[in-house]
Amino acid sequence: MGKKRLLAVLLILLVLLTNGCWDRRELESLGIVQVLGLDLGSDQKGVTITTMIAIPTKLGGQAGGGGGGGGDEPGVLVMSMDAPSIYEAFNKINTIVNREVSLLQNQVLIVGEDLAKNGMEKWVDNLIRFREMRRTMNLFVCKGKAAEIMQVQPKLETKPSEYLIDLVAISRRTGMFPSVTLNDFFKRYESLAQENYLPLLDKQGEKDKKAPDQKAEKGGEESSKTGSGQSMPKGEEPKPEGVKFIGSAIFKKDRMVGDFDIYETQILLLLNNEFKEALLTIEDPLKKDNYIIFRLLSTAPVQIQYRRQDDIDRFKVKLVLEADLVSIQSKIDYTRPQMEGFLGRVIAEKLKNRVTKVIKKAQHEYNSDVFGFGQKVRSTFITSPEYENYHWPDRFKDARVNVEVKVDLRRVGVQFQPPENR
Repeated sequence: MGKKRLLAVLLILLVLLTNGCWDRRELESLGIVQVLGLDLGSDQKGVTITTMIAIPTKLGGQAGGGGGGGGDEPGVLVMSMDAPSIYEAFNKINTIVNREVSLLQNQVLIVGEDLAKNGMEKWVDNLIRFREMRRTMNLFVCKGKAAEIMQVQPKLETKPSEYLIDLVAISRRTGMFPSVTLNDFFKRYESLAQENYLPLLDKQGEKDKKAPDQKAEKGGEESSKTGSGQSMPKGEEPKPEGVKFIGSAIFKKDRMVGDFDIYETQILLLLNNEFKEALLTIEDPLKKDNYIIFRLLSTAPVQIQYRRQDDIDRFKVKLVLEADLVSIQSKIDYTRPQMEGFLGRVIAEKLKNRVTKVIKKAQHEYNSDVFGFGQKVRSTFITSPEYENYHWPDRFKDARVNVEVKVDLRRVGVQFQPPENR
């Protein structure tokens, strides 16, 4: 009888311990954030949080349709809220939205230019400590305010987050902007060997397609709609039609101090071994006003040698690249062996000038080692305190950098000799 009682007690305990997930949250009760925006608060102390929350009925597929529904209506709800902290803003948003704000599926974080320039030190701990903040999400800085750029409604995607992530993926083919996750940013944030950089966004709208003195056909007569479906008063700036990458934001410690354009960013990625390929154009060295188009490919890691001489930090940077010919406008036959070598040296010289110019800009304008030269310096010290006392981040501007570039023409396309019009 005693064994039966003991078994009964054990069974009761087992039932009590397996009575379900007591802290579970039903998916239907969550407001799933797809994109999160951070701007400097109106009081210059707090933060303005903008959430792009998915509307399931608008994003789900429909019978006979190809994706989201609702015609031209947005598939997301965009809301902004001022608060002293990121997570208090979520509480305030939940005084309006009847679903608990959740970051479990958030893939994108956009930081406004004002907050980035004011400094991110206060907000980094907010970003990395909370368990719902995914370290794999992509980080961006935008010109102006994140709240404005998040009004975008992509034409080819129903999910704005996928639109931005797909654009990042395309960078593998263009090399014009970096791909940075929260984890990447945090590792460089804590490092004394390399400064941070983030992809830089800007709005794309009517100003990109019309002359400055032209007005949009509907600009002053009709009210547009915000992401939340509310009408915008006449005279306000319309929401952007899209976003575009314009390069990279350059940081010194926790502050954005400047930017690189898309071509300077290609050099940044080259020196960080993040460049894959890109289509580039140079003027024909033998015939003015004609151009040679080629695909530049990175086939070997960048080589950086370091030595300290006469209390001067000296670096030698060596890049070995390949180029595929895409088009020759001048009809000069660069496919001959001796001409291939000549053209490779011309391309290499032009790239060398670009690399040197970008390094000097980072040194003299920003004093920001975004290339990671400090990693070579750090490897020459035995202990971390010795390296920290060397104060490399402040010495970067005075470093001497010698650049060497070698470009080999590997492919000339499906046509050897230039076509002749007979």
